Order: sequence, then structure tokens, then C-alpha cells
Amino acid sequence: MLHSKEKWNQRWQEKASNPLTPDPWLLRAMTFLSPGSTLDIACGRGRNSLYLAEKGFTVTGIDISDQGLKLLEQEATNLNLTLNLLQLDLEASVALPQGPFDVILKFFYLQRSLLPIIKEILRPGGVVVLRSFINAESPKNEPGNPAFILNSGELLDIFTGWDILLYEEGLEESQTGGNLTGIVARKPLTTEN
Repeated sequence: MLHSKEKWNQRWQEKASNPLTPDPWLLRAMTFLSPGSTLDIACGRGRNSLYLAEKGFTVTGIDISDQGLKLLEQEATNLNLTLNLLQLDLEASVALPQGPFDVILKFFYLQRSLLPIIKEILRPGGVVVLRSFINAESPKNEPGNPAFILNSGELLDIFTGWDILLYEEGLEESQTGGNLTGIVARKPLTTEN
């Protein structure tokens, strides 16, 4: 069995020639985002990081895969974009870069121990954009480990007291596909959470 880093290096190498189109959930969230400091957790090859950098966001991308980050850096150079890229194994050490960030993205990487840290390092008034797999009746492409799958309503519970700008659960037929959930939530200016 491959270690996470090797698994993701192999995956990004295999997908090196695939187009880097931003996730449709990010495109829907753009109405609520303003250029600012952005953290893209588990950014992979950087399809979302590059899109936001092109839109004027200052992006820090983190991932376990040095291969994914190398491909992202090459593409950023080709596009004359500057990104701050960090290779981190978040499962070995739950440590995110110091905030505050104006925007935090987390697409298709579920590590529940990061969620309280994300809430902490997002500045008041900042926006979190999350998309992941969810438990549902007819699984399609979901990961096999239930630790990596959200429960129905779990994101709403996690972000209780925040301004929920977009929320969705259900089957999605995009490139990723499967039973997905997503949330776009704004952190209150004064927090009790």
C-alpha cells in the first residue's frame, strides 16, 4: 500500500496533462468572495489556487504531494502568477499556516481535526468554501473510509452561528461526481464559536 505522499504524487503525475479547471462549487461561491489572503488546503495541482490567483487573490497552497506542488509551481510560472506553496503532511502534524486568512478553501479532503483550526485562522468576516463527499443512499465515487465522508447536515452543525451563504447536499455529476456536500459560510464579525 502506498503512503499518502506517494499515492498523491502518483495521482498528480497521472493527471499532469488534464485541464486545470476550477471546481464548479468555487465558481458558484465567487459571488461571496473578494480578493484577499487565501489558504487552499490540499490544493493538489492547484486548479482552484490558480483560478483565484488570476482573479487577484493572494494564495497560499498546501499539500502533501511534492509532485502536485511542482506541477502547480510550473503552471503558475507559465501564467506569471506568484503563489506561496507549502508541502505539509497534515495527518502527521495538524498545523496550518498562521492566519488570519480572508478566504479558506478545502475541496475533497476531509480531516475533521482541521475544522476547528480553520474556524480559528479565518478572519472575522472571512469566508470558508468547503466541498466533500457525504453519506448517501447510492454511493458512487466516494472514498471507502467513512472517516473521509461527512454526514448529512454535519457542515451545518460545524458552522452553527455563521452566515451560511450557500449550502448543498446531493448527487453531483461533475468531474469528481458522487454524493457531495458543500458549504460557503461567512465567519461572524464577533464570534462566540
